[in-house]
Amino acid sequence: MSLPDKIKDYIKRESLLKEDSRVIIGLSGGADSVCLLAVMTRLGYDCVTVHCHFGLRGPEADRDAEFSGKIAAKLGAEFILRRFDTKEYARRKGVSIEMACRDLRYEAFEALRTEFGAEVIAVGHHREDNVETMFLNLLRGCGIHGVRGMLPRTRNHVIRPLLDVSRADILNYLESEGLDFIVDSSNLENDVKRNKLRNVVIPAIVEQFPDAMTTLSRSVNNLRECARLYDRYLPQRSDSLEGVDSTLLHEWLAPYGFNTDQCQRMLSASPGAQFDSAKFKVTICPGRKYELTEADKEQPEPKLIMRRLKKDEGFSFKSGCLYLDTDSLPQDARFEVRRWKEGDRMIPFGMKGSRLVSDIMNDCGISASRRRYSHLLTINDDIVWIIGHRTSALYPITEKTEIITEISISHEDI
Repeated sequence: MSLPDKIKDYIKRESLLKEDSRVIIGLSGGADSVCLLAVMTRLGYDCVTVHCHFGLRGPEADRDAEFSGKIAAKLGAEFILRRFDTKEYARRKGVSIEMACRDLRYEAFEALRTEFGAEVIAVGHHREDNVETMFLNLLRGCGIHGVRGMLPRTRNHVIRPLLDVSRADILNYLESEGLDFIVDSSNLENDVKRNKLRNVVIPAIVEQFPDAMTTLSRSVNNLRECARLYDRYLPQRSDSLEGVDSTLLHEWLAPYGFNTDQCQRMLSASPGAQFDSAKFKVTICPGRKYELTEADKEQPEPKLIMRRLKKDEGFSFKSGCLYLDTDSLPQDARFEVRRWKEGDRMIPFGMKGSRLVSDIMNDCGISASRRRYSHLLTINDDIVWIIGHRTSALYPITEKTEIITEISISHEDI
């Protein structure tokens, strides 16, 4: 059976999409995505390709974008290039570069899916990727939903038509079709866990067990079917903790971002205790019950408005502003707005010693779920303001102050 026919059968078996549908294709220019595009166009799908330029790899990233545009044109597909300031996004969101790339990629895919009226977003994950994912999940610690690997189709309109195809089959197909592809040099570096698995661990396993990829892939597929059965008979979520163990509670709450450790602690927590995930919070209630609600909404990063004032020209303090002695500021003062982090400390105004910012926030009535969205102003990495709430003892206005730096914010959501 040819590769296109094999993928056509897989699409039908897994009910991934309808014939002649419009599809958004994530096109990196690598072998997997080029093969995906070639097969999907061969099968008659209306393909719109998207290449994400994350601004991280200099000339190599420019090369990838240029190549992706050319291969899309060669295969008769529309091409869209999206550029991102990934480092700024990671800084603003407080996430790793790897996570920032993933978020930006799928946000762009979904926006274009809506814009073009496409049914799904197709990505090039294949059999070996799925085995790697199972190993990564096992090493992190997981349950049945971790060892099942990736799904052929997700709730977010993402499909993986190549999930039952080996890397060797992909390379053989590209060679037979005379199609080029590029290699991302970062995939050859063993500085991230997936690359270590791909380049070191799995080859060592295959050397000792030559059929390992076939049998491991079969196991992942079997576990995926077990997970479907498990989900079908899982009791429906209730708000009672009575008679519930941590495994069942985690199955109920995992879709909302809560982990096993949190669920274990919920069972012994006192009424009033709160547990936070990225988008939800659980509050323990009297009577062995809990309440699941959306977390407080994320606030946009505030923009600062700074101006210099003369103290002797009718100056007066205004609420919601920070006032600093201009002359006492460092000559190389670097102002930065960032999110609160665990362990942050500040010297509050009127005190000599430092306190945990989390304790100060608690005094200000900022709940644990709101802390992750709270912003701080730092000067040369020293915290000077929990924006909108408390100021520090650094650079205070004194009797000797002549010039004052006033800092306010440009929105009212803090």
